[in-house]
Amino acid sequence: MRRYRFIVDAQPSAANPDQLPVGFTRHYDPALGQQVLDITCAACHSGEIHALKDGKVTAIRIDGGQAMHAFTSMQRGSFGPTLVASMLSTWTNPWKFDRFAKKVIGPRYPAGKSALRGELWDTIKAFATQGQNDPFRHLYPVTEGYGRTDALGRIANTVFGDHLQASNYQDATAPVSYPYLWNIWKFDWVQYNGSVSQPLARNIGEALGVGAVLRLTDDYGNPIPQSERFDSSVIMPNLNRIEHTLQKLTPPRWPEDLLGTIDQSLAARGKVLFETHCQGCHGPHPADAAEQMANAPGKPWPGTQWKIEVIPVEHIGTDPSEANGFLSRRYNLSAAGLTREEVDRALRPQLTRQLARDVRWNLKAVIDARAAEAQAPGNLPALLESYPDPDAQAEVSIPQAAFQAIAAELGGDAALKPPSDAPAWQCDLDCKTQRLLHAVSKGSADIDSQLQSIDVTSLSEGQGLNILGLMIKAKYFKGNQVPYANQQCLEGFGTLDLPQQIAGYKPRPLEGVWATPPFLHNGSVPNLYQMLLPPEQRSARFLVGSRLFDAKHVGYVSEPTPGHAEGFWFDTSIEGNHNSGHAFTATPEQLAAAQSDPVNHALPSGVIGPLLSDDERYAIIEYLKVHRDLPATPPDFSPPDCAP
Repeated sequence: MRRYRFIVDAQPSAANPDQLPVGFTRHYDPALGQQVLDITCAACHSGEIHALKDGKVTAIRIDGGQAMHAFTSMQRGSFGPTLVASMLSTWTNPWKFDRFAKKVIGPRYPAGKSALRGELWDTIKAFATQGQNDPFRHLYPVTEGYGRTDALGRIANTVFGDHLQASNYQDATAPVSYPYLWNIWKFDWVQYNGSVSQPLARNIGEALGVGAVLRLTDDYGNPIPQSERFDSSVIMPNLNRIEHTLQKLTPPRWPEDLLGTIDQSLAARGKVLFETHCQGCHGPHPADAAEQMANAPGKPWPGTQWKIEVIPVEHIGTDPSEANGFLSRRYNLSAAGLTREEVDRALRPQLTRQLARDVRWNLKAVIDARAAEAQAPGNLPALLESYPDPDAQAEVSIPQAAFQAIAAELGGDAALKPPSDAPAWQCDLDCKTQRLLHAVSKGSADIDSQLQSIDVTSLSEGQGLNILGLMIKAKYFKGNQVPYANQQCLEGFGTLDLPQQIAGYKPRPLEGVWATPPFLHNGSVPNLYQMLLPPEQRSARFLVGSRLFDAKHVGYVSEPTPGHAEGFWFDTSIEGNHNSGHAFTATPEQLAAAQSDPVNHALPSGVIGPLLSDDERYAIIEYLKVHRDLPATPPDFSPPDCAP
């Protein structure tokens, strides 16, 4: 297994007596009546870097980092095809199968041998009949290689293709690196494209993508009875335990004894450069108390909701394949018997509750903005005081009386203007007032319009996964009689399951980023040094697969090294692999113009900062080795108990 770049402990232990690779696990499947081998999050989100010092290589585990295997690859010689070939060889070779049976069924040999043979064949068929594993479909034309997978594309092909109908299979051409997981529980948006807000929704999607059972049609492709739909093998309490474990995961610390002593003077200069050129996007940017209450009312203390703004691809300039593919691929869910009315019943409560929360938050924002400009608040504080709690009841409705009173206080329709699309930091009092007035005057109609536009025969990836996730959760909560307060806890701090669809990528906070090469969402830049170079100076082709760490440039060694495992050659000329964008190439004139008038004199597409000197690049790199994202999670933090 180590040959396939899985991480395997040196010796069996009490916690892992079978010496399974990191992320491999087993659970009892009541449908089969047997223990089943499976994978969990750690299989793809555990990294390892190798430090070479004094001729000795030391492996450093990066919990929550990115794996360096090629788990999903169907290339000859990779793990998946080799596993299937091995099972087929065992099934066809009687002597080999006999040895296999003795090991597997032990005292039940030879009586259980025939049944085992049938079960092995069923397993082989299950692998072979998954449409997305069919090499003749060419669903994944861009070689993923080590440390990458087209996660969203594969999840969609599994859920909508394998579980529903073959016509839903879509080409997925945008492999991405496995993202690192520390502090993600604080983010308001996750996934590289910032498309998902709710932790449980994200985890259900990932569970479905790696093989959780979801039966939507019968053996003839017809919808199953409504009472049986949306039952899945997803084990919600286990997902909750995983999420709580992640909330206590801490970022890695630079090991000076293995990778070199930090130059504190250089890091101090890098800190100034980071705050000038990087922090504006990468933050973190904690939400204020009112905004946190609107989006994640169950977060444990102020400052634990970090705002992540998705940067449009035309601005950041990085390879757009993943962001655009997520929006352009369409899926037909009608074969499951799903109707627009069912979709309305699933989505309307989410949209209604979010509107009610947003109005309360925007009302507080207007009051604060008036105070900042020394304007009288009028009757707005009293309206805020009497505003109904949007989360007090499981059933939610528009608080019409409160909406009407707020609209009247703000001048009603006569004062209504088109709301501004300015970002939060540029939204002044008038902007905030118009957003609030639009929400109370037009918000309900906007919900109706949004729901009317949904076509179950042509859903985007985000819409389809969102709808199925809502149905699966509703079925589970009802069947297990989970109270609403516990539902909010299980879903993640009361965060609603409402995805956003923006063609862009999120600039996540960067603590611990040094331990997660290669860089950019698609892994197209081998080290931090090249991230700070003009794109045309970055490696056009480099080797991926080595774990040997280059502490100077902060990345894996990307050229063949004697005595270390080979990998695959990453070609950045291929669509989906481009290493463009995120460029520090602005001239002083361009930078000055953009700073004085960012609307009319924006930097060119893909350019985000000034051309840096080599000294400045190394200073930023030195600082990133020790950078901390604040506020930090207290060491004694204990996640809430979500059990009913």
